[in-house]
Amino acid sequence: MNNHACHIHWQAHRGGGAHEAPDNTMAANIYTWALGGIPEADIRTTKDGVLICLHDETPARTTTAPAAVQNLPISHFSFSEIRAWDAGIKFDKRFAGEKVPSLYEVFTAMQGNPARHIYLDLKSVDLAQLGAVIDQYQVNQQVIFAHSSQARCKEMKRVCPDVRTMLWIGGRTDEIKQTFSAALQSGFSGLDQVQIHLNQSQEAQSAWPYEIDNSFLQHALAATRAVDIDLEVFPFTFDEAVIHALLALDIRWFATDEPTRFLQCIDSWSGIKRG
Repeated sequence: MNNHACHIHWQAHRGGGAHEAPDNTMAANIYTWALGGIPEADIRTTKDGVLICLHDETPARTTTAPAAVQNLPISHFSFSEIRAWDAGIKFDKRFAGEKVPSLYEVFTAMQGNPARHIYLDLKSVDLAQLGAVIDQYQVNQQVIFAHSSQARCKEMKRVCPDVRTMLWIGGRTDEIKQTFSAALQSGFSGLDQVQIHLNQSQEAQSAWPYEIDNSFLQHALAATRAVDIDLEVFPFTFDEAVIHALLALDIRWFATDEPTRFLQCIDSWSGIKRG
């Protein structure tokens, strides 16, 4: 899916759950698809073997699970128990009634809609089961499997060859560079995308706001393009100027917690380019 010539692609981290829609819900997915982006869903397994979308190990933060059980691992609950909780109202009362979705519900919404893609960040799921479900719903070309382990990405490719994979790389600057270097040395084996986290610099007066320097991003972009895979960046904090600077480097894949504000930055960049 490498299309770095012009189109700007973007992922809504947790579906925009930090600011704009409740984490890992169908409301978040539909919201992101309507804006032209790709939602990200974190996937876990219930006690009775149902694949669901939930970021945290427990339901405490995002659902109305009873206080007596809200800090238990989600794997302790059946799907029917989980569906009894509200997964939207704690974010905003406008989303009251949202439920923790099954992955099957997400894939049903994608069937027959080839423009709807999704990132799946593996939390606790058997890959063989995941691959079988992807095959069952025939959404192989619409799924991007995301993990911090290149070995897990390669394993997913073996299980389900048509699925794209993304290695996300976070941590300290030296860790990011080491992990990227190892992926590069492997020829990016088993990967279709690499994501680099852009952590805020601690230097108050720095003209460049991120710990990772832009010369490294230029190196990473050249290295990935040389083998026709995509480089995605995840700027945890941003403003219009820095998004424009990243676009000027020719980066065309992004992840964001704030889709609306990110798109405003893209729109202003497009206006400058047209002008």
